[in-house]
Amino acid sequence: MKLDRIFSFLVPKDHKFFPLFIVAVDNLVYTSELLVALFEEVDLDKRQQLIFQINEAKLTGVGITRRINAELNHSFITPFERGDIHSLVYAMDRIVDHLYSASKRVQRYKLPLFPEEFVQMAGLILSANREIQHILHNVHTISDFQKYIDSCQRIGEMESQVDDLYQQYMATLFEQETYVVDLIKKRDIATSLEKAIDKCDDISGIFYTIIVKMA
Repeated sequence: MKLDRIFSFLVPKDHKFFPLFIVAVDNLVYTSELLVALFEEVDLDKRQQLIFQINEAKLTGVGITRRINAELNHSFITPFERGDIHSLVYAMDRIVDHLYSASKRVQRYKLPLFPEEFVQMAGLILSANREIQHILHNVHTISDFQKYIDSCQRIGEMESQVDDLYQQYMATLFEQETYVVDLIKKRDIATSLEKAIDKCDDISGIFYTIIVKMA
C-alpha cells in the first residue's frame, strides 16, 4: 500500500477544505451561468447588470481563494497534497478571471450582436464547470476522486469541442471580417473563452493526478 493511501486512512474527515472547494466551484458555475446569459442578452442595460454581477462574482472568488490559501498555510494536515490543492484553487480562480475578462471586453467593445460560436463556447464552459461542480460536491476523501474518471473525460471532450469551435471561428473571422477593429474585438473575446476552457481541462488533469497517486 502506497504512503499516500495510508495517510488517506489516517486523515480525519475534512471539515475545512472540501466545504471551501464547494463554495469556490459554486461561484465558478454561477459566473459561467452569468456569462451564458450575457451572450444571449440583446438589451444593453441588462448586459450591464450581468457584467456587474460577474464582477461581483469575481470579487467573491478572490475572497474564497484567499480563505483557502490561508487554511493551507495554517493546516498541518491536508486532505491531499498541498501542491494539488494550490493548483486546483488557482485553476478555478483563473477560470473566473477569464470569464470576467470576456465580460469586460463585451462591455468595452459594445458589439450589438454576438456570434453563435460565443454562445456555444460559453455553454460548453458552463457544462465543463458543472462537471467539476459534480465532482467536488461528491468527494469527501481523496479516494472518492476515483469514482469520477468519466466526468474528467467529459471535461476533456468539452475542451476539445471548444478548441475546434475556436479554431474554426478564427479561420472564418480572418477570412470574412473586413473591418479590422471588429476582427480584433471578436478575436479578443473568443480568446478569453478559449483560455477559460483550457483551465477547466487543467482541473481534470489535477483530478487525474490525484487518482494516479491513489492507484
